[in-house]
Amino acid sequence: MKEPQPYKRMTLQAAVELAAPHTWPASVAPVGLGTVLALNLAYAFDPWILLSTLCAAVLLQCAVNALNDYADFVKGTDTLENSDDPTDAALVYHGFHPRCALILGGVFLLLAAACGAYTVVRSGWIPLVIGLIGGVVVLLYSLGHLPISYLPLGEFFSGFVMGGLIPLACFTAQTGRFSWRVLWYALPCVLAIGLIMMVNNTCDVERDKEAGRRTLPVLLGRRRAAVLLKALAVCAVLLAAHLAFWDFRGGFPLVPVLAIAAALPLSRLAALPLTPQVRGPAMGTILKVHTTINFIFIVMITTDFVREVV
Repeated sequence: MKEPQPYKRMTLQAAVELAAPHTWPASVAPVGLGTVLALNLAYAFDPWILLSTLCAAVLLQCAVNALNDYADFVKGTDTLENSDDPTDAALVYHGFHPRCALILGGVFLLLAAACGAYTVVRSGWIPLVIGLIGGVVVLLYSLGHLPISYLPLGEFFSGFVMGGLIPLACFTAQTGRFSWRVLWYALPCVLAIGLIMMVNNTCDVERDKEAGRRTLPVLLGRRRAAVLLKALAVCAVLLAAHLAFWDFRGGFPLVPVLAIAAALPLSRLAALPLTPQVRGPAMGTILKVHTTINFIFIVMITTDFVREVV
């Protein structure tokens, strides 16, 4: 009988791959959005709160990435046969004990909580409640008997928590007051982040089916999921333009810039078949779509504030 191979030590490179820095724009943009909304709507800005909320959001993103890799590995979803990108399957290619990924995910959560503690001391209990809701969703997303990532709700929850709750928490921390209106202004960000997960799941339809996942692309099929995804990406651009026209008029002249800047990654996304073979380029393209939409929308809101002040 063949002896099982001993586990290796988890290296710094493996830890960085678990944290997946290429996904951090999905957490940085919502912090920027919540901050400029506080500046525009309430004339409030604290650089230290910005720093603490930014660190907390990025660390939460790292926790999601590490815990999701752990869950996929122990459930048998990630294997050497179906993981062709060594940088996206640290447990498969580095051979360390899966418990290390679980512990690292927990460490990221604790560090995020430590960063959030400063915000809570400065801003009160409301950001704490929002942060706790986000933390619970992070755990339920990857862990448990039936994780959220195995359901057709994964795109919604990832978009709502990262794209909606993070701007809401940042706005509340900066201003000291809660406003549901922030969630309306965060809708382009919610859509863009949900689409990141949808691209990933559309490329992984066959693998997810084998693993028993019932994601939205699995239910729709690759062709219909790709059509819906591309339509929602265009909707995110149109929604940002709509919000600029009605609520941030000073930034509305930048709509042509948004349309031109988003056109290139959107056209690339439309040309991709969203199969496992193009998963890397597809993920890179949807991240560019997300970053373009949210960065220019943030600039629109900031421009509106500057014009109003001047």
